[in-house]
Amino acid sequence: MFTYAGNIHIHSRYSDGRGTIGEIAAAASAAGLNYIIITDHETLAGLPEEEIYDGVVLLVGTEINRLHNHYLALDLEKLVKPDEENPQRVINRVREAGGLGFIAHPFEKGSLYIEKGKAYPWKQWPVFGFHGIEIWNYASHWRGRHPSLYNSLYHFLLNRKAALYGPPVEVLRLWDCYTRAGHRVVAIGGSDAHAMLYRFGLLSATLFTYRYIFTTINTYILLQEELSREFAVAKKQILSALRDGRCYISFDSLHRGKDFYFYAAADEVNVPMGGEIEYRDGIILHIKAPGRRPLIRLINNGKLIREEEGRQLDYRPAKPGVYRVEVYYRSFFGQPRPWIYSNPIYVHPATSSLQELNK
Repeated sequence: MFTYAGNIHIHSRYSDGRGTIGEIAAAASAAGLNYIIITDHETLAGLPEEEIYDGVVLLVGTEINRLHNHYLALDLEKLVKPDEENPQRVINRVREAGGLGFIAHPFEKGSLYIEKGKAYPWKQWPVFGFHGIEIWNYASHWRGRHPSLYNSLYHFLLNRKAALYGPPVEVLRLWDCYTRAGHRVVAIGGSDAHAMLYRFGLLSATLFTYRYIFTTINTYILLQEELSREFAVAKKQILSALRDGRCYISFDSLHRGKDFYFYAAADEVNVPMGGEIEYRDGIILHIKAPGRRPLIRLINNGKLIREEEGRQLDYRPAKPGVYRVEVYYRSFFGQPRPWIYSNPIYVHPATSSLQELNK
């Protein structure tokens, strides 16, 4: 398998970002990314500029709704109508148009010192039929963890990494709740990159440049073959991986998450994350993590079932269920930090498929 790093949820000058498509692509190339996805607010104006820029595959989607219930829609040729008060209609419209839809920053919290406390959470639950969820959004999460001006300035100027400690607990619980109930929900990470200029009293600064934010929370895709140099083929490869859940999230500020693997093996069949496999004797979950001495945590139906330090963990599941992995990064000093979050492998009973369980 081949792993490729990308950044999702980016805004350009076509909405409220400060960079052009070309400038954003250049920043992504400088950060060592393989793909990026622009999601400007309720516009697909950047579609004609989809292309491969200096080795970076640039795709264009959109972010639907403004005040709340933000929804990232990918693989669309035309805009779908927003609906602030009934996001289920937006979900349905995106699906009917053949697109991929991801709930964005569902439990966002604002900061009084950034945009005067503005936040854009999801307010209508439950919803169904969405393809996935953004479980970790760098700019959104960073902003919501700063209750004071001093705290904001400290973490911006001196210790940006310390501000984030894993995806919000509420999002992980929501994700596990949906998958445990039989819904396939693909998790992605996002940056919400704008490169906007903010003012802190007499001071002003660009909180997160595109170049910087592209080194934070990234979504890695897994491919059976190398990423094509032909744009149309590469686009299909990236969107297929996101559609299937063959992807994982990494907080690359700690350490690049490249070469993480999680798959199920049985009878010479290997099933990657995002896939499903029938439960049988002899099935093994294989986990391989990069880094010096990572801490691997295996989660089954939302509960921790195994925790082990090391770069590899093999586990024989005792029952069907939804299995996902969390990896914590260990530095030379300090406690392990949340780092990598896999998509699940769905191990279903021998007599049922995931689709049958979801009826």
